[in-house]
Amino acid sequence: MLKNKVEKLRKFEVEYSILKNKTIINKTLIIESINDANKIMKLAKLDISTKERIFIQDVKILRFRAI
Repeated sequence: MLKNKVEKLRKFEVEYSILKNKTIINKTLIIESINDANKIMKLAKLDISTKERIFIQDVKILRFRAI
């Protein structure tokens, strides 16, 4: 039987850059995720692309830090 590992969610502030209407825009976003860089990047890109209505490939994560 496999054990499900329950991990605590933490809040992260993500700084990102997007190209929208030929203008570079830098913003920040706060997300909740486990402490795994790949999961943070994946969730942030998905959230940003949905919020800004752009393709995921147009999102560049500059940095993230725990709050």
